[in-house]
Amino acid sequence: MKTNYPDASYLCDLAKQCGDIIVANFNLGMEKEWKEDRTPLTVTDIAIDNLAHSVIGRDYPHIRIIGEESSEEAPETASAEYTVLFDPLDGTIPFSHGVPFSTFCIAVLYDGKPIAGVIYDPFGKRMFHATRGKGSFLFKNQLSVSTRDTITGSILYAAVLNTRNEKFYNAACLAQRLAKEYAITIDTAAIGYFGGLVAAGEFDATIHSGTRAWETAAMQILVEEAGGRATDIYGNGLYYGPHGEIQGHIISNGKIHDKLVQIVSECAPNPS
Repeated sequence: MKTNYPDASYLCDLAKQCGDIIVANFNLGMEKEWKEDRTPLTVTDIAIDNLAHSVIGRDYPHIRIIGEESSEEAPETASAEYTVLFDPLDGTIPFSHGVPFSTFCIAVLYDGKPIAGVIYDPFGKRMFHATRGKGSFLFKNQLSVSTRDTITGSILYAAVLNTRNEKFYNAACLAQRLAKEYAITIDTAAIGYFGGLVAAGEFDATIHSGTRAWETAAMQILVEEAGGRATDIYGNGLYYGPHGEIQGHIISNGKIHDKLVQIVSECAPNPS
């Protein structure tokens, strides 16, 4: 029976279609434009953005769709309880420079909270998906976050190398603080994948300095359904603004969450 919104099964089917485009278009010497935020834009980003809008708009015309490259308002006569947030190609920087490390990320929000989400790695063919109240999965295998309860020895994705703003924290300070705690820190300019890896217990947390939730919503539901925790950068509940605005995020296994919030706060930018 068709639901009133794109459920996880529907999102997985769409993700597979979008992933096929990513793989088919992957090559060296890729042409790209550079956006105002100093991130690249390729024909692949546009093609997938157009496909997702077209398919979801056709099947669920009452739903608001917000993609990284474009957005559409639901008709005024229709209910806009549901919002789709997606990144057509998370990891355009590595993708457009010959590194096969990108994902398609999508989530459905109901009254501002994610109720279904998918992160798909088309190169490794890993489909992470979650539905609110029904668990988080890699294909049919249910996922659980790690049990690590110390920063020491933890494995984190933290935006410390490719930050385009330092609104929430000083990147150099955060990198130094995490190193002082003997955490292993990775920054690949493609954060979405690590939502799936935190849910799977392979990574312990992600720290994001972005102000748009293209990947965050899918990461949130995957990790929360696997037993973890998701907040904004200050440790408050995640709130998604009308255009997908967020106050950064910390998404973790829950056990090291408060300590990460503390560390990030210690690296807050100077008032000046």
